[in-house]
Amino acid sequence: MPLPGRTRFSSSTTNAPVGKIALYVVCLAVFRIRARQNKGAAQEPRYTYAMTETKAFPPTRRWRIAALIVVTILLHVLAIHWGEASFNAAKADDQASSMSVTLVPLKQPKQPVSLPVATKQKASRPKPRPVPKAAPPTDTSTSSVTDASSVTAPAVPTSPEPASGDTADAAAPAATSADDKTAPKQQEQGTHYQFAPPPSADLEYEVHAFFDNLDWHGTSTQAWKADGGRYVVDGEVYVRMFTKITFLTYTSQGDLNEFGVSPEIYTEKKRNRAATNTHFNRERNLVSFSSSTTTYPRVGGEQDRASIVWQLAAIGRGDPAKFAPGAVIDMFVAGVRDGEVWRMQIIGQEDIRLSDGAHQAWHVVRQPRPGSYDQRLDIWLDPGRQWYPVRLRFTETNGDYLEMSLSKLKTR
Repeated sequence: MPLPGRTRFSSSTTNAPVGKIALYVVCLAVFRIRARQNKGAAQEPRYTYAMTETKAFPPTRRWRIAALIVVTILLHVLAIHWGEASFNAAKADDQASSMSVTLVPLKQPKQPVSLPVATKQKASRPKPRPVPKAAPPTDTSTSSVTDASSVTAPAVPTSPEPASGDTADAAAPAATSADDKTAPKQQEQGTHYQFAPPPSADLEYEVHAFFDNLDWHGTSTQAWKADGGRYVVDGEVYVRMFTKITFLTYTSQGDLNEFGVSPEIYTEKKRNRAATNTHFNRERNLVSFSSSTTTYPRVGGEQDRASIVWQLAAIGRGDPAKFAPGAVIDMFVAGVRDGEVWRMQIIGQEDIRLSDGAHQAWHVVRQPRPGSYDQRLDIWLDPGRQWYPVRLRFTETNGDYLEMSLSKLKTR
């Protein structure tokens, strides 16, 4: 993603001959102008108000205009040549620096794909129902029969109720066998995760991008809000030159439930392009897109391009044992036109340096399939900061990249 910003300028020795020639030409033009002025002042007659003949452009003025045009052209030629040499030097420096951010391809893990399934809720044991005390016996036989029935009646309905606890576990096989025809097969096998979303926070990132052999610098912000059973992510990428120029805005919102971060709609807007929406329809159990007719069945656990980062953070806080070198986390991720399963590889903990110092963060990588033109995504999550994403890097197949490094963090 190209982000315009500051471009480094460096001096070049190729400008010296051109500069000397231009300076010589300018000095010669000024000398000739002075000579013409002195000669004109000596030969030109004096004019009085009584004279009726006037000259619109005296010779000295014409020479001044011509000299000004020549000087302007020379300065433009000099500026173009100097700028071209400086840009070429900057490109050479950028190409040299780009080698330091080249990422080593990773081997594709051999584990079978295992998508998330709903977290099993722990059932609480039911409290024993109080048995009413029996009434004092009476002398009549009729009342005795009535009292006996009143004592034994409350115990009868307790046996057929498999509400929770051990009783519910005993009845579970029967319920499962009855629902096998309607339950989707994707839910029968998969990986269970425990989720603990991070607290609400505002994050600001320094953006460094390498595009078209040039360095670009900008700013990105993310606002994460987790309130009860709902969440919202608002993101923006922009630069400030003479004014604020926004290149990307996105919003993801949905529920926080047994699948963790569960989006309902994802909206993305790029500069000079129309906004797109990705829908996760709960009523129709369908994932659809405003920019294409492609659809996918929704079975739970699907993510969008913004929620995937916060889903990983929620797994890290709630189920840190899943983060181990060599482990993988599989999730279906929907983009703006289609979707596919993303395999997130856990590389390990690494030392990274941010604007406020050194940190240890878990490095997670999404590497596209061989032959694909998709981006590679690198995420660094900091356990010491509630597993917030402290660095993200998007790398294209041609080596261009966009890197975001956390510069400010404000929790709510």
